Amino acid sequence: MAHTGDQWGRRSMVLLSFVIFLIAYLGFALSRSAYLISAFFVIYGLYQGISRSVGKALASDLVPPELRATGIGWYSATVGLVQLVASIVAGELWDHIGHAAVFYDGALFAVVCIIGLLV
Repeated sequence: MAHTGDQWGRRSMVLLSFVIFLIAYLGFALSRSAYLISAFFVIYGLYQGISRSVGKALASDLVPPELRATGIGWYSATVGLVQLVASIVAGELWDHIGHAAVFYDGALFAVVCIIGLLV
């Protein structure tokens, strides 16, 4: 059985994950209902499931075969460092502006990533 990323293309799947991320983060920013927030956590989990696996596969596609492990390592290190910075920024936004600002900021970066993949 073929992997969905193989059928639809890895870039398309990463693009889909960013759209899902955007929806989840807008939902977190705008929702006040515990039920809706719970639903957005499920949607966010879908983003995580797609982006973690397909992102690594795409990273391995972008380097020569003999450098695949190195490519995945650099990808993982970069993602980890960016998540660290994003967490620090999120904490500052939460403390100084409010919780919705964190999610609007994430949604904004999702839009930037969507545009970047489309260009």
